[in-house]
Amino acid sequence: MQNYLEQVQQMLKIQKFQRMWNYCCQFYEFGILHPTLNIQLGIEFSALATTPYRLIQLLLSKHFYFSQNYLTPTQTKEFDEMLSKSDEFDQRNLGTILGMIVLGAIGFFVFGFALVGGIGGGVLGVVGGHQVGKRIKKTLQNKQDIKEIDIYDIKLRTILKWAQLQKKKYCYNINLQRFVIEKILTEIKIALHFKYFSTINQTQLQNLLKKTFLFLNQDLYLCSIELSLLLLEDLQDQNVCLNEEQMKLLNQQNNYRNQLEISVLKEIDNVIKPVVSLFSNQLPDNKLPLIIKKAREFIYSNEIVQLSKQFPDPQMSIYYIKMLSSQLNLSVNTTNLKLYVQQQNFRNLENVGQDIQCIIQKQNKKQKIVQEDEIKINIEQVENEEQQCDVIVQNNESQIRLEQIVEQKPKDIQLRLHSHPNKINFSKIDPKYYINSTPYQSYEDIINNSEKEKLFSRYPQHYCQLSIEKFDLFLQLIHEPTDKWDLAINNKDAQIYKTLKEGSDNVFIKGFGIIKNTSLELALRVVYDIKLRREWDKLLRDFQIIKTESEDIDILAYYVQPPIRLVTPREWVQRRILRYDFPEKGQITLIFYSIDYPQHPVNRNRIRAYTEISSMIFEDYEQNNVKISICSNNDIKGYIPKMIVNRASASGPIDWFKSLQEACNKYR
Repeated sequence: MQNYLEQVQQMLKIQKFQRMWNYCCQFYEFGILHPTLNIQLGIEFSALATTPYRLIQLLLSKHFYFSQNYLTPTQTKEFDEMLSKSDEFDQRNLGTILGMIVLGAIGFFVFGFALVGGIGGGVLGVVGGHQVGKRIKKTLQNKQDIKEIDIYDIKLRTILKWAQLQKKKYCYNINLQRFVIEKILTEIKIALHFKYFSTINQTQLQNLLKKTFLFLNQDLYLCSIELSLLLLEDLQDQNVCLNEEQMKLLNQQNNYRNQLEISVLKEIDNVIKPVVSLFSNQLPDNKLPLIIKKAREFIYSNEIVQLSKQFPDPQMSIYYIKMLSSQLNLSVNTTNLKLYVQQQNFRNLENVGQDIQCIIQKQNKKQKIVQEDEIKINIEQVENEEQQCDVIVQNNESQIRLEQIVEQKPKDIQLRLHSHPNKINFSKIDPKYYINSTPYQSYEDIINNSEKEKLFSRYPQHYCQLSIEKFDLFLQLIHEPTDKWDLAINNKDAQIYKTLKEGSDNVFIKGFGIIKNTSLELALRVVYDIKLRREWDKLLRDFQIIKTESEDIDILAYYVQPPIRLVTPREWVQRRILRYDFPEKGQITLIFYSIDYPQHPVNRNRIRAYTEISSMIFEDYEQNNVKISICSNNDIKGYIPKMIVNRASASGPIDWFKSLQEACNKYR
């Protein structure tokens, strides 16, 4: 603790902190703890700390705790009701002051407030109630139709205001501040899903994230996050040690091991991952604080990755996100908004684990029936064609194995979903607060209509299923963080990353290039117009449109002649799709992917290559420049070693960007 507080002292560079640390040093020398440390540093139960060793024991056992995991139900309830009970100020305020004096700030907060009144429903309730009233009044003045997202906005901003007051009061109490920011981080998990919500909601949630980031990006809170990470690493080390012991010891320590894993999982999913996502979305990688980089390295370590795979967080599932997207747009009755703010909790909508589990079981049951029918048909075909007993036996054995696998999978899923500490049982919010005519959608409605949603909301109706799948892959690749990608090329006007993914021997490429002194319209025309493309892109031979499917979709054919004549030319047949204001407003996207097109057979002197995905995003960049972001995965087929192809693949986009720059200069 002494080493850690010295680090905090250096970071904060506050004289008052130095004086308080001197008090703490005096305790080690004379066995006396100065009274001012009780409140300002949150060191409790000083009367029991008769020796320095005893003080350290008490600090480690009581002071450095995981706040979310070791609160009693009563204490948790009081803290969750922080926006309520503002009318009970007198008694609560008195109880709070007494509790602070008797137990110290943290001791009162964690161990004693349920008995003497509680800051959860006291000072916090008063501050929260006042702030809620102000924000509701402001919201009602600006909006006629109040929706769930407005309630969430009010609630999170009120929590931030309360946290700001706690900083002023207890700015040296690292542990209390850790308790505060863990509450904030758990609440903003909803806003971190903003990319999956409607455009209107995205702006509001991004503003909340920015406000939260600015609040947490301070030395005091970064120190608190560091303390959380240190404790988490220590617990995970204990967890790993237990996993490495013999089965006998594991059985003896099974209960303790479960508590460890729950503690680790809760801290990862509710604190570390949200804070890493928050800072990564707001800052470039080279400007991230060191503690955030350390936290990111920790959650990407092998042990944590395996633990997260074994126990995935239901609150991060696509089903939960769809539920949130539906819920955020519901209108709310404005007659008693203050009470509704106190009750709203998006994690309380339904039992996430049980609902998802029920639907997965239904899907697996249907899949099992289909697989059984397919097996029966295969067996009949074998009997009719070959009439060989050994083949029939083989198929029967395969059927049995397949049935066992199908039966086993639901059990595995059930274990994982119901083992995660974030699987919460809740009651629904009183429906009288909803006034819109849109019925609330259950999980099953949302999941069963997922394909319909894709077709009618995100994508135009004339898109085929394959095009939708390619757009989904495109969105997945462009939103994927580059942490696990290799930076192949990095210069002032371009960056290219590459990586290999499971199931593919061909490298995935993504990055961007800046085309200077060019308008967005010109850059798109130079790339999209067939006649212009033939003039400047000498790499593509016999470049042509062989079919126009719609105004924005056509089928292209071309071939590439390698510089070495011994290498066989490669040809492509691709579907090309043009889309405006996608994935964001102001952006223009081109998607290419290979298709089978019998009307254009393979040339016998060439090899037909395959494009899994190739895309370009055009957007204005700074003054009179255009940024083109790309991602691609190509298989050129043939016998050229993949290692050679993958190694050379990163230089291709750079050469293409240079040719495009020259073309834009020419046709400007």
